[in-house]
Amino acid sequence: MAELVELGDGALKVYTQSAVEMEYIYNEIFRQECYGGLDLPERPFVLDAGGNVGMFVLYLKAHHPDAEVVSFEPMPASRELFEKNMALHGIDGVTLHPCALGSRAERDVKFSFYPLLPANSTRHPEIKELPKDQMAEKVDRETVEQYYHAEEVTADVERLAAFIPEGRTVDLLKIDVEGAEADVLRGVDESQWPRVKRVVAEVVDMDGRLDAICGILREAGFEVDAQQAPMTEAADRYSMVRAVRA
Repeated sequence: MAELVELGDGALKVYTQSAVEMEYIYNEIFRQECYGGLDLPERPFVLDAGGNVGMFVLYLKAHHPDAEVVSFEPMPASRELFEKNMALHGIDGVTLHPCALGSRAERDVKFSFYPLLPANSTRHPEIKELPKDQMAEKVDRETVEQYYHAEEVTADVERLAAFIPEGRTVDLLKIDVEGAEADVLRGVDESQWPRVKRVVAEVVDMDGRLDAICGILREAGFEVDAQQAPMTEAADRYSMVRAVRA
C-alpha cells in the first residue's frame, strides 16, 4: 500500500510502497550522490532506464531544473507513484513510458514484482538469490521470503533505439534495471551511439554482466570506469559503471 514518507529529516517527501527501501534509495542517490559529478550541460536531454518511483528524476531536476527526461518503467504500481511524485513536486519536462527496455521488442514478458521491495523488481529473478541468502544470514528465512515475495507482472519490452530522436544528442543515459543492463545497451543502434555522450549504470556482476557491459561501452567509443556501488560491500557484487565519450 502506498504511503507518503519524509526522507532526510523532512528534506524530501515522496510516495512509496516501501518506506525502508525508499530510505535506502534516498541515501544512495541524495546523500551518497551515486549519480553525481556527471558534468551535464545546462539543459540536458536524459534517458532514464528504470524510473521506479522517480527518485533519480527528483535528484536530477534538483540540479538541472530545465532537464528534459524520458523515463521507462514497466511496473504499473511504480509508474503510478512516479507520476504522483512528479505532481507532488511540480516537476515538468518528464515523459514516462510504460515499458521495459531490451535488445529486441517483445510483448507480454514476465517480470517479478516485489511489493515490499519494488525497486528490486526484475525480469531476472535469479539475480536475487544472492541477496536473499545474504539477508538470511541476519534474519530468519521466513522474513526473507516475505520481503522477496514476488507477484508476476507482464510488460512489453521495447528497444531504446525507438526513443532516441533523430539528430538529438543524449547527454546522459542512466540505467538501473536489475540485471537487464546489457540488453538495454544492445537496444541502441550502432549509428546512434556517437550521439550518446554519457552513460551511468548500476550493474550486478553475475554471469559476466560487468565485463559484458564495459565491453559494449568501450566498443561504442566510451572511456569506462567501474567502481563498487555506494552503500554496498564487495560481496554484494554491485558496481556503478560510468562511461564518457572519449
